[in-house]
Amino acid sequence: MNTLELEAYKAELAREVLSIDNKEVLDDIKEIILKGTGHNAPCRMNFSEVKQHLQASEKRFDAGEYISEEQMEELFNSLR
Repeated sequence: MNTLELEAYKAELAREVLSIDNKEVLDDIKEIILKGTGHNAPCRMNFSEVKQHLQASEKRFDAGEYISEEQMEELFNSLR
């Protein structure tokens, strides 16, 4: 999609949003947009923080602090 097509698509989308009269739908759209643009991201870490989390995770794994595939499958199935 080239720049001109993208701008036309954005304009079309804006017209569709402007035609919506339901606040709940608009709130849902706003939430989706914020998630897609990275605003209010639940977790942002730099490389060193990611590395620290990974090392801590590996230590927990080595200590046996994890859920087996079977346990996870049982949990998943119980949530259905």
